Amino acid sequence: MFPSTPQHSMQVIANSVLQLSDFYIKYPDRETPWNETFCQIAYRNYFLPLNQLRCAKVIERGQVVNFFRDLTHFVDWGSGPGTASFALAANDQLKSQIRKQFLIDISSGPHRTFADLHKDLINPELSTRLEFEPFLDQKNRTCLVFSYSMTEIAKLPTGWDQAEALMILEPSTRQDSRKLLQLRQKLIEKGYSIWAPCTHHLDCPLLTKSETDWCHDRFVVDAPEWFWKVDQLLPMKNKTITTSYLLARKKPAPVLPKNAARLTGDSREEKGKTRQMVCRNDQREFLTWMHKQIEPQTFPRGEMIEINENNELKSNEIRVRNPCKILSKI
Repeated sequence: MFPSTPQHSMQVIANSVLQLSDFYIKYPDRETPWNETFCQIAYRNYFLPLNQLRCAKVIERGQVVNFFRDLTHFVDWGSGPGTASFALAANDQLKSQIRKQFLIDISSGPHRTFADLHKDLINPELSTRLEFEPFLDQKNRTCLVFSYSMTEIAKLPTGWDQAEALMILEPSTRQDSRKLLQLRQKLIEKGYSIWAPCTHHLDCPLLTKSETDWCHDRFVVDAPEWFWKVDQLLPMKNKTITTSYLLARKKPAPVLPKNAARLTGDSREEKGKTRQMVCRNDQREFLTWMHKQIEPQTFPRGEMIEINENNELKSNEIRVRNPCKILSKI
């Protein structure tokens, strides 16, 4: 995921990252300058490993609920350098299951730039044809993947709803995440079942009960020492990373434990209590630990937990009386 030893100095990498970031800010509609040296250095040492980590963490979320069972063909739509495909191929459980990987991008630039890494993919096929149906597995074991690409396209590819599964990652911004929540409803109407991150198929409370909330997970970055030296030279810090995502299949999602819920907010300290937004139905609720009654718990945003039944409900607060526990496996 991260190069063990970078081929450039920390300062050169940092300068390249800043130059590419400035390019995106100045020219938001232009194609990524894949042929430029600064772009290649920035992507290989910074953007690609961080984005691959995001994908890897979402894949792990899916494995908790056995989302990838029986899926053998993966179509990476708007693949760019192939971030999601690399993450899928690197997963120890999936690498023996995957039969074919398709990387579809209108530009051949990223395919050429990262051609030396394609050896790590599984039976890859690269294309600049923006067609989905030719890559659909006839036994319907296909997963259509959008990794930070849906935000750049006007509409979904023709035949997208023929795919058995959809894996979608988007930037964890308010605008992109709330668009993803709207897409969630469209998928449900099309007959898809949401396997993650949702705990239910009711209306999304972050969308219907608020105009400012958005849904995303937060993950801790585990990186080599050299990466943190680069990080010190940059104005943006990445001790943790976030992403918004949906995992959907035509097959019904597994039934969750009765008291399962997902943390959709970061832990917040308030006067006399600790609160954290939680999702278990169509209501906007908060788990609340009253400091005089119980020792507060802190859970990573995005974790699935089991809430003890013996709690006090007051307004939109679930006042915890007994400790909750993380559901590591469903």
